[in-house]
Amino acid sequence: MKILLTSDIHSNVQRFREIVEKESFDVIFISGDLTNFKKSDVFAIDEVLSKLGAECYAVHGNCDYEEILNYDLQSIRFIHGKSVKIDEISIHGLGGSLPTPFETPSEYPEKYFATLLENFKLSDFNVLISHSPAKGILDKTKHGMSIGSEEIAKRISKFDIAVTGHVHERYGIQRERGLVVNPGPATWGLYAILDLKSMSVEMRRI
Repeated sequence: MKILLTSDIHSNVQRFREIVEKESFDVIFISGDLTNFKKSDVFAIDEVLSKLGAECYAVHGNCDYEEILNYDLQSIRFIHGKSVKIDEISIHGLGGSLPTPFETPSEYPEKYFATLLENFKLSDFNVLISHSPAKGILDKTKHGMSIGSEEIAKRISKFDIAVTGHVHERYGIQRERGLVVNPGPATWGLYAILDLKSMSVEMRRI
């Protein structure tokens, strides 16, 4: 299975369209910040995917309003706080971020993350789609601050793969207690391709 990993679209629908139309993939994961505070932009992103007939699993980011989780969409399936199965793979969704200085729409305390993480229904092979990174893993801002979640870090080894976002400048791959990928902000033209069969990841840019 080939998975297109994206994050942090921030309402840049044109750039997102360029990415998904360029690549061949079986399913797409979006790890948050689909919009840049404009709720209706999620419909434009969904339309891009529905025209391709793409299967998409996503979580919201701190710049997305939680309201979008309840929209009637064609291709995007939001899985915040849920565990779903694709073939023999279990994927688990964790949206939003820890509190920021900017008071964005979807910010949560560590205790909230801990509750959701504990309630996931884990199986033999598990993938976490989380907007927030784990503390100490691809979470350092350009100012040197480590802003990841300690609760995610405590449990990261339970997941074979974790796909994160949020920290734009820390895109990349880290194999620590599992495979962790921040595909980079799609608004910058960054994304990644994950081949589940070989467990290989290729970072790409439009």
